[in-house]
Amino acid sequence: MIAAQQIAEVLGGAAALGNPVHDLMELDELVAKGIPRAAFDALIERLAAGADEITRVSLRYRIIPRATYQRSRRLNQQHSETAERLARIYAKASALWQDDRAAQRFLLSPHPELRGKAPLDAALTEIGGRQVEEIIERGMHGLPG
Repeated sequence: MIAAQQIAEVLGGAAALGNPVHDLMELDELVAKGIPRAAFDALIERLAAGADEITRVSLRYRIIPRATYQRSRRLNQQHSETAERLARIYAKASALWQDDRAAQRFLLSPHPELRGKAPLDAALTEIGGRQVEEIIERGMHGLPG
């Protein structure tokens, strides 16, 4: 189980979120009111660490449309839920491999159990996110995946 603090850290921690997160209920409250754009930007930096600006921008707008991103300082609830899901999956992958680069490679590389989709792309939907989490969970328990 990934702690709420680990998810919050992927989202930039208290500095980006505006408040420290101690538990899942606090994280849920932040998501419900809309996470700050700064937290989403911190997530993109984690997902695209080492990539050039064009790659980061492309990734950002693959997750949230450009106009929506530019229009507000807080994400709406739907985009906040997607950002939280991606942060949770990143935190789980990082915990599995104990390496941020390995987690990043996993999320951005096509996976056979996802019909060749990258886990990041699959996780843009709730059902796809569950599938990605199942793959990571099997890895945590030493099962093939």
